[in-house]
Amino acid sequence: MTKETSDNPPAKPDIVIDYDNVDVAQIMNQIKIRVAGAVGDEPSGGGASELAGVPDFDLETGDGPPTGRGRVRRILLKVMTPFRPLIKLLMLPVYDEFQQTVRILHNANRRLDRLYEVTDRDREAVRVRLQRDKEYIKLLHGLSHNLVVELTKLKIENDTLKARLEIMERDADFLGKRERALEREILK
Repeated sequence: MTKETSDNPPAKPDIVIDYDNVDVAQIMNQIKIRVAGAVGDEPSGGGASELAGVPDFDLETGDGPPTGRGRVRRILLKVMTPFRPLIKLLMLPVYDEFQQTVRILHNANRRLDRLYEVTDRDREAVRVRLQRDKEYIKLLHGLSHNLVVELTKLKIENDTLKARLEIMERDADFLGKRERALEREILK
């Protein structure tokens, strides 16, 4: 599929895409050729390896021609190369702390997994135990209610007996006085 307009001169090749069989490498080669044509370099044979001044584009890593930032980064990495052992030595405590944290988290996850297993396995036993405890609580509630009723009855009975005892004591005192009065009358 080629597209030519009156504004664009035919010197710049358009990108041809076969939509039935898409070939990414071929499309990238066409893009490289077009970029080389825009820069002013004309490809001699049309292959990507024959382009002069255009670096190869790595499809796997996505690294393309170095830009301003990329160029600075590569220069800094080359300058830092002799200091890599020192940087690794300085990073060792951080790495060790990271490894220790990973181990602690792993152990915590294993313990949580065991707790979930125990919870799932013993869920039925817990349900039975809770049901039994509910029944015990109902029985204890009924027992305490009955004890309160019985204690109330006993308190009322105790108060009644105390009142009757006081009445009998008065009667006994009255009868004792009467007996003494009769004895005095008889003995006179």
